[in-house]
Amino acid sequence: MENSLFRRRLYACAGVTLVGVAAIGAMLPGIPTVGPLLLASFFLMKASPALEKRLIRNRFFGRYLGYLDGSTEWTTKMRLTSIAMMWTSISISGFVTYFFGRRLVWLPIVLIIAGIIGTIFIWRFRRKKS
Repeated sequence: MENSLFRRRLYACAGVTLVGVAAIGAMLPGIPTVGPLLLASFFLMKASPALEKRLIRNRFFGRYLGYLDGSTEWTTKMRLTSIAMMWTSISISGFVTYFFGRRLVWLPIVLIIAGIIGTIFIWRFRRKKS
């Protein structure tokens, strides 16, 4: 019984910490938001369903979680914006790593392949089934 309570409290602490990381990531470029938010949702669900519901009903993060759990469909504008931002980041990363790094030819190629996979995923993610 004590072990279960300790584990739930540990999950709650991890979830709250990850919500904080996601909040910082939403405001600062370069710090991830979605990954920590998904992990926070997982840990809060394990700690207490009431905590997860509180996160989902949160006025700041709740609307984003709706897009990830499948209850809200992505708009075309959201898809295009996501793809444009992703390719901007890939371009900057490829340029910086090639010209200011050790001129590794394979690294920009890996970034481009990852970008193509990401583009396909974003374009097909949460489409209405016809």
